[in-house]
Amino acid sequence: MSKTFLLLFLAVSLTIIAQPNNWDVIWKMEQKPFMDPQVGSELAIVKAGFDTDQDGMGEFLCAWTDLPNNYLLMYEATGDNQFELVWYFEYPVSANTFAGIAVGDADNNGLVDIVTTMPSIANAENPNPQRLWNFEWSGVVGENKYGLYNGDQMSPTNSWNFGVEDNVDFRPYSLQIEDIDNDGKNELIAGVRQGTRGREVIVASVSGELSGFGFWEIEYNFAQNFGGSLYSVTTGDLDSDGLNEIYALIWNYFTMRIFEYDGSANYNITTELDELYQPQGIDFGAVDGVRVTDVNSDGINELYIAGTEPVNQIFIITGISDVSQITAQDVQPLLTIPGVNVSKLRAMYIADPDHDGNLSMMIAGEGNGKIFDVEYKGSGDPADSASWDVNVIFDVWEYSGIDPAATPTLSPRFFYGSPGGDMDGDGKDEYVFVNYSADFSIWSDDVYLWVIEIDQTVGVDEDSNLNPDIFTLQQNYPNPFNPSTTIKYHIPDNEFVTLKVYDVLGNEISTLVNETKSAGNYEVSFNAENLSSGVYFYKLTAGNLSEIKKMMLVR
Repeated sequence: MSKTFLLLFLAVSLTIIAQPNNWDVIWKMEQKPFMDPQVGSELAIVKAGFDTDQDGMGEFLCAWTDLPNNYLLMYEATGDNQFELVWYFEYPVSANTFAGIAVGDADNNGLVDIVTTMPSIANAENPNPQRLWNFEWSGVVGENKYGLYNGDQMSPTNSWNFGVEDNVDFRPYSLQIEDIDNDGKNELIAGVRQGTRGREVIVASVSGELSGFGFWEIEYNFAQNFGGSLYSVTTGDLDSDGLNEIYALIWNYFTMRIFEYDGSANYNITTELDELYQPQGIDFGAVDGVRVTDVNSDGINELYIAGTEPVNQIFIITGISDVSQITAQDVQPLLTIPGVNVSKLRAMYIADPDHDGNLSMMIAGEGNGKIFDVEYKGSGDPADSASWDVNVIFDVWEYSGIDPAATPTLSPRFFYGSPGGDMDGDGKDEYVFVNYSADFSIWSDDVYLWVIEIDQTVGVDEDSNLNPDIFTLQQNYPNPFNPSTTIKYHIPDNEFVTLKVYDVLGNEISTLVNETKSAGNYEVSFNAENLSSGVYFYKLTAGNLSEIKKMMLVR
């Protein structure tokens, strides 16, 4: 590693933390269902911000592992700041480490699926257990039924072992569902954190429907042995060539593999970076902490990495016109978050919870007991740390009143957090995070999961912004979104109106309106369930007037 690179790392390590008090705890999981009071936590994943039953109320999914009985739980908003358990699944196998969760239309039949994986333990009694379970929604609006039902008894729609051999240690973790190869059908992209065959990246698809005779097929399988685990596999189009890449960051002194589908049924390894920080002895990796976006809307995407140990380090890769040309010098330290008990960044998602148009990296802070909102200021080079504000939106030490230097003190592990959008419909965005290590013996009020909400109402009465005499297209809300958003517009006269959605290459994705409309205010919902994360554009045309706005899908 060059001296210049190391000096840059040191130069950006003095970012000041702002402390806004505009997030409130609105709900807590104080008791895990089906378990004894204050049993060990082990909650290590949560995914939020979807409405699988299409009733207008948001949901989140969470899971725990490593206990004698492990569950996947779905909670749904039932009112302002209220959430209730509406569905669950008990994993039928013994497991170690962490479950994976993805939501999307896995078999492309128009019905959303919940897909979950588990690092199932192979043993003499069960040498080849299932590693994946799929639950398809019933299709009845407002009904939280997923899977196959015989009366009140539920079973998975489908299960799968990934085609591995007997007695194989195989631990799938990172999951997402999208059409990675642009063939009009969704795929499951899975990362295998470790196992007998090494660290793996798998692209799988479904032939037929899983509720019938459908089955999973592996389209691509990369496997290689590394010195660390693979906790972060995600996708994006960093070089903006219309072909999404797959990014795999291995927890081994910052080791990365990038794969790109070449348009002819092949996935190619385009980038190999190995142990970039081994000379410094800094064992960087990521835990679902790699995201691609364009924060300043200049048409140039950036890749952000929330680095694991031993410090809170965020990296950026940008200005890339061809991912196959990425080198170690393109991996630039962006900023370091200082303070007491700062070590270990974990899951990171990109969102705009205050809806001011400036995107944030929302990051679970694990051992430091903090949740971070690292917000772009709205101007400046995204690769310059001065262009970002670092906000702590939850601090367990402040919340509990326990001194982190006390003996004994808390040992929080906010392993995973997920932006939820406005799940309860009050115009305020939520963020959900889990505590992998609850310390009930030290703090009896400790909990397994928190929901916090930003104290800023946005979008509840936006019609007041629609001037009755002016052709107006509003910014979609929420934005970024996953997977649904609302677009409002006003036309001052009777006109033939079209509202269409396009991708970054100008390809038409969807026609939302295509008819004559009388003067007035309108709103349209857009569901991007089958689309990949990224930037899209929507264009409103009424007579000889038109306007285009940009929106962002973040999964």
